[in-house]
Amino acid sequence: MLTAADAQWHRPLPADRHAGPAPLSAVSFGDYFTAVSDYLNGDGQDALALAVRHQLDREFYPSALDRIRVHLVKHGAFYHPARVAVTIGTRRLDVVLNVAVSPVGRERLAAEAAHLERLGADFSPRFIPRVYGWGAGRIADREPLPMFLGEWLNGFHELHPTVGSDNLRPWAVWDPEQGRWQLSEGQVAEFFRQAVFILTHYFDPHSIAAIQAWHHAAGDFVVRAEGTGLELRLITVRRYGPLFLLAQDDELTIERLLEVLAVFFLRTSLWMRLDRLDGVGDLTWAGEAALPPMWEGFVQGLESMARRNDFPENFVSSVIAYLAGHGRDEWLALGQTILARFSAELPEANLLHRHLAHHTDGLARIVKAWKS
Repeated sequence: MLTAADAQWHRPLPADRHAGPAPLSAVSFGDYFTAVSDYLNGDGQDALALAVRHQLDREFYPSALDRIRVHLVKHGAFYHPARVAVTIGTRRLDVVLNVAVSPVGRERLAAEAAHLERLGADFSPRFIPRVYGWGAGRIADREPLPMFLGEWLNGFHELHPTVGSDNLRPWAVWDPEQGRWQLSEGQVAEFFRQAVFILTHYFDPHSIAAIQAWHHAAGDFVVRAEGTGLELRLITVRRYGPLFLLAQDDELTIERLLEVLAVFFLRTSLWMRLDRLDGVGDLTWAGEAALPPMWEGFVQGLESMARRNDFPENFVSSVIAYLAGHGRDEWLALGQTILARFSAELPEANLLHRHLAHHTDGLARIVKAWKS
């Protein structure tokens, strides 16, 4: 248990989880735990009670709590999340408290909590964590730290490609209880299928809004083994909004929607292949085996979208037919237009440009084969 008597209490938090020496935050470990304690014992009491009631599925009053323990679990560029372990009798319940320490995290936290809350209410089934409440924790002589309390996804863990033998890039799951374990080829395929399905599931065809600003290197998708298979969740929604800004008099026709879906799928499939070795190392690019499950996940996401919006039975087949009409040159031109919007200073830009032609060739073949 960390207290003010420990030297670490007064040390600054790492600002993120760089592979090398991490830059330091202006916030100390002591500041962090002081702010968390202030929130949980003050404005956050109702949120914590709601989280416990949800897990117990019965009425609950904060006075019934026996113990609250707070474990700082990660130094992220946006948040420094903590696992809040609540003990009630013989039961222990976990919730996550995302604490914004960095300037960019402070700016985004309220919007992200609102996105998670809105998408959780508007879309079913749900593949993102619940939000129980948000606010801020006070620190003496410092600006309060914004934070929100959310669902702890038990058994779900971050995963990344890692350095293997013979230059292979096996995917390793960061499981603190069982140790790191590797995905099988089938589980890797499931990861890509489900990840694209989830993003397509949350695409809104009326506002052309989508989940954006996600990245594998940030650990935004987490997995849990289900027998020989895999279960996936998305733990963050930093940005949710239209892929394009339409003019007020620009009607969203079916033709325009088809164009937007083509951009959405190509953009998603390109970014989906990017990660960093072990989450913090060199940028890496997923192999060709990722393409078929990504397309399958997209089609399944379209089916989910059609059911939710009561679209005509031929909606999915019409989208597939439209995309199958794209030749390799059309996919490549569309990809070049997408990448032109990315800053040349973006670390991923060079890797995306290098692989674009091969990526679009592969997509064109897979989409046409699906049609036949």
